[in-house]
Amino acid sequence: MLGRNAGKFAVVALLSVPGVMSLYNARTKPPDPNLAQLPARPATTAQLLEAPPRLDAWINDHFGYRVDLLQLNNRMRFKLFREFPTVQMAAGRHGRYFLAAHGTNMPPFQAVMAACGGTPARASTIPHLNRMFSAFHQAGLAPKLMVVPSAPVVYPEDVPRFLERACASPDTPTAGVLASPQLEQPARDNMYYPVREMREIKKSALLFPKTWFHWTGDGLDQVARASLSHFWQRPLDQAPVLATKKYLHHSDVSHLFDGVLLESEIIEPDLEASQVKGCWGGDCYPEMAEVARKLGDISRFSNPRAPARRLLIISDSFGSKVSAWYARYYGTVEQFATNNADQLTPEQILAFTSYLYRDREHTDILILYHDAGAMFDVLRLGTERLLPAPAAKS
Repeated sequence: MLGRNAGKFAVVALLSVPGVMSLYNARTKPPDPNLAQLPARPATTAQLLEAPPRLDAWINDHFGYRVDLLQLNNRMRFKLFREFPTVQMAAGRHGRYFLAAHGTNMPPFQAVMAACGGTPARASTIPHLNRMFSAFHQAGLAPKLMVVPSAPVVYPEDVPRFLERACASPDTPTAGVLASPQLEQPARDNMYYPVREMREIKKSALLFPKTWFHWTGDGLDQVARASLSHFWQRPLDQAPVLATKKYLHHSDVSHLFDGVLLESEIIEPDLEASQVKGCWGGDCYPEMAEVARKLGDISRFSNPRAPARRLLIISDSFGSKVSAWYARYYGTVEQFATNNADQLTPEQILAFTSYLYRDREHTDILILYHDAGAMFDVLRLGTERLLPAPAAKS
């Protein structure tokens, strides 16, 4: 009898250990408001009926060694099947991994298809681009917009095979916007989508590490050069080359898959060796400290060896990864990601825009968003509150 049921007893014994640990933790640790709470002893019939699902939720959140078991499960799934525990990540080919969805409530491969062919841009995109460039021009400013092709478009040969044709297609959402008759000429003339250039640059330089969503690498210097030549036709050969450094770094999307370690070699400018002063984060702008702390994803560079001109970069999170490379060509580079711009008060917006659009004679303005963000309202939501007021008539 005992022998025939030894396996059952073993399973019960193994599960009893984390079960006891669950009760011990409940008695000794303060409650976490982000987790399900242990229901009180039922005092009414209604509470008795509500107790099972609430108890089940508590067990799910507080099961003993829960974090360790989840990490072990994630590692096993990844090692055996190259699967991630979230719809947000997917394994591609040739050792490359992709951010597959921008949220856990998104359809599979939503983030990939937002960049690749066959998906039209959101209906609000073209009206905002027309309105944005019109507002800047009425204020006497001449910004440029670079739409950065993301990894699935730059490396279509690395996406899962069933997506390769769409990602290799020239019919991307950005290309559709640029070809649309609804896009007004001032917007069209001041936009740059360097997909052809970046597919060529990838043959000799790093643009996207294989485990990253964001871009980073020595290829960004070539993209910066291409954008400056395209927009301002400026001779760039005299700019001193930035020294670089290489190191192994964990994936920038590691927080999405607990227990799985992905790493890539990273190439970045060595600012100290290049005699460039650099700063990232909310402490970089004491002139508007409260605004800077709210924005967070910002950067600032000073290069005494570059021409004494200022580059203003208004961006999404891709901007902070490329901003240092532009310091090769500008004495001053100031980059502001707009991801948290919605947290600014009207008074702070006024102070912020006054700071952004100062020293107009010596400033170039580059608006920089990756393709999915530019075509699906991240650009619109990030910039619509930052549009300058029309210039005063004399």
